[in-house]
Amino acid sequence: MRNAIDRRVGAGGFHNALRLLICGLAGLSLVLRAAAAAEAGTGDETFKLREVSVFEYGVEGFLRGQTGECEDQPSPMVKAYPAFVSKKPIYGSIRFGMDRKQPNSGQLVYYAVDESRGTGKGYDRLYFDANGDLDLRNDPVVKPQGHPPEKALLNNGGIKAQVIFDCLAVNLDCGPAGMRPVQLMPRLMISVYEKEEYKQMTLVRTHLYRGEIEVGGTPCEVLLGNDYAISGRLDTPGTLLMLSPKGPSGDRARWWGSDRLMAVHKVKGRCYTFSASPTGDQLTVHPYRGELGIFEIGPAGRTLEEMTVTGSLEGEERAVAVGGEIVNSSPKATRSCELPVGDYRPNYITIQFGHLRIAASHNYHADGKPMDWSERAPVYAMTIRKDKPFVLDFSNKPDVMFASPAKELRVKLGESLQVKAVLIDPKLDMMIRRFEDTTPKRTKPSDGQDAGDQRPVSLDPQVIITRANGEKVAEGVMPFG
Repeated sequence: MRNAIDRRVGAGGFHNALRLLICGLAGLSLVLRAAAAAEAGTGDETFKLREVSVFEYGVEGFLRGQTGECEDQPSPMVKAYPAFVSKKPIYGSIRFGMDRKQPNSGQLVYYAVDESRGTGKGYDRLYFDANGDLDLRNDPVVKPQGHPPEKALLNNGGIKAQVIFDCLAVNLDCGPAGMRPVQLMPRLMISVYEKEEYKQMTLVRTHLYRGEIEVGGTPCEVLLGNDYAISGRLDTPGTLLMLSPKGPSGDRARWWGSDRLMAVHKVKGRCYTFSASPTGDQLTVHPYRGELGIFEIGPAGRTLEEMTVTGSLEGEERAVAVGGEIVNSSPKATRSCELPVGDYRPNYITIQFGHLRIAASHNYHADGKPMDWSERAPVYAMTIRKDKPFVLDFSNKPDVMFASPAKELRVKLGESLQVKAVLIDPKLDMMIRRFEDTTPKRTKPSDGQDAGDQRPVSLDPQVIITRANGEKVAEGVMPFG
């Protein structure tokens, strides 16, 4: 037998063939192991994405754009503006690539908008400091598009005028790839609300990345890009990532935070995280290999039988759904659930205590500053640990924060004072958004006939404002949040 083999391949050829056979079997073994790992969802998988037009494939947030400030007065930081025709030019600035932890980080760019045909004839000239030299005279003048894409126009109520300008290229930090031009579309909107006119400039990233991937064996379509915050690199936690499973359960998750790169998605009972390349052309799926802990709702000594929660929490670089399996795009209400360990705050959660329904989120107000918590650090006090469940039971003493007015505000005689108070849990920095009694209530129209529909009853508090001497100044219902 040996002589026959030697005659066909030679002695040296035999050893080479044997080595090739061994290497081939080893390679086949590796392929089979890799395939088995992929099938079991235990290995990281990287998928290629391709760049596509946001106006062709973009949905919802991708078309929103980042909003820049619009002012009536020029910025002292700008060295020179062009000679304007309009007596009411718009001055503005926008900051790209801002780090959430550092409000003044990123790339600040200034712009101005003019009316070339005269005041009141319509804004049609955009001066954008794309080269960053603080001189708006030496940048190309940006004019309105003749035929803008249909999806470029918004249909928000109250819009009086809308101008879609030609796209411009802005050099942004794309990470290891360095500064690269990113194409942006400027959109100027003039709206009217309660007879007041408001001007708003937004810039939309004109391209996103699209691809087909698998998560735990489930095929999905993904869209990756920017929405209300534009950044050159697309690997940051807040990058917009829309994950849509294919097949019968094709509805994508819609809990708060589910559309971010930082979101943890559960597929077939297992958690998965995601990461992207800085340029956005690759997306990697990671089976979660860390520890899990328990988040649950507790009675805190109250006599309650029904206690459930649904919604989501967020950490500095992670967002998780709270509840059971995803049903109709939202997590099913449950009393407790397993979550990746970490420090969180409520993104938006709904809690059911018997007939009482409570909605809560993190507190985005500051004392005397509505919708502004930029000067205080976020509080991640919901600590999920492997060996100790976190129990939300509303046992902390609540407090009232006045988002308006500010303590130092002084009001002249005859002026109006707007009061905005919110109920918070100061230890968790959690804001109560809604109180409702879910006991079935039937509504009756004016004709006295039973309408048949049942609605929860709002438990918004009745607030009375008095002077120091006890004289009542005003009263009314103050909604939460």
